[in-house]
Amino acid sequence: MNSEPVPLPLGFSLCTKEKNDFKRLTCEIDTLKEAGEIIISYPPRMYNPYKAHHWTILKLIFLKMYARDVYTPIIGRRFPFMAFIDPFAGTGLNTYEEAKFYIPGSTLIAWFFATFPFDKVYAVGYGDMNYRLLKMRLEKFIPPSRLWVAKGDANILIDSIVKDLKKTKEAFGGVHFLAFIDPDCFEAQWRMLEKLVELESHGISGDFIILLQSRLIARTIGRIRMGKRINTEIIDQFFGTNEWTYLIDLPSGELEKGIMDFYLKRLKEIKSKALIEVINIELFRSVHYHLIYLTRETKGKSPYLATVRWLKNFVENADKRDVDRAIRIALGIERTIDYFLEEG
Repeated sequence: MNSEPVPLPLGFSLCTKEKNDFKRLTCEIDTLKEAGEIIISYPPRMYNPYKAHHWTILKLIFLKMYARDVYTPIIGRRFPFMAFIDPFAGTGLNTYEEAKFYIPGSTLIAWFFATFPFDKVYAVGYGDMNYRLLKMRLEKFIPPSRLWVAKGDANILIDSIVKDLKKTKEAFGGVHFLAFIDPDCFEAQWRMLEKLVELESHGISGDFIILLQSRLIARTIGRIRMGKRINTEIIDQFFGTNEWTYLIDLPSGELEKGIMDFYLKRLKEIKSKALIEVINIELFRSVHYHLIYLTRETKGKSPYLATVRWLKNFVENADKRDVDRAIRIALGIERTIDYFLEEG
């Protein structure tokens, strides 16, 4: 296979000029679909994508917009070295229930849509086949000098990433990173976040996008309340403490909020001058997770948060049926009336 990276100049987008929220959402998904078509046009021919509910695409849209419109334009001008960290990189390709298209994985979204390219991309895969597919895809598009990819437990491999960032700081002077922490549920142990935040004491700062599966966590705690035998050590490792046990006694209707509040409290304990925005993504009863954006407050009060708040306001305030339909149409799950008129 040709090892020469294939350039994808996708960092500039006309989507930001779209005033209609739903048209903008569709535009953002359409460009992800275009990138997905490019990925599957190259080997490996075994796709093996990560398959999820279509509403989970919102977290990838957020990553895309943040890397493109906020992070790389600002950090790329202020720091000589910027890195992207993806501890749960999957196979590098996603698809959705009933969808007819493929979407890049988070690592390639950050690489493809950065306005200025990341100087280093760190990605962790797991499972022999999934890792081989991830590695092949990343090596096709990202130059070897800018790629660090490994297989194994991200909670252990984070030590190697931290060590490499410290060495980079010595060589370049200024280093900043964007970490996309996207576990299925409890996989991201607290020590991972602590290790990355502790880099601030070495002059290395970072922004975080963290997926908190509030509903899945609440279901696990609910089973404990019902007397089911659960290995609570994984929950201790997730929160970095056993103080979470008070959540067991919360009323069911308050449990998900309690989980969120406790997690945010823990973040503020380890992150100096933490500036946090939370996007509450809830589709009726079937899907509910929180997307946490964590950065360090600056003297200018971080005015660049407009992009973060656009998606937050759009998702939280729009009619959920409208958002759901916009995503389904963009992914080809649902057809518009225009399609049937054209067919006729």
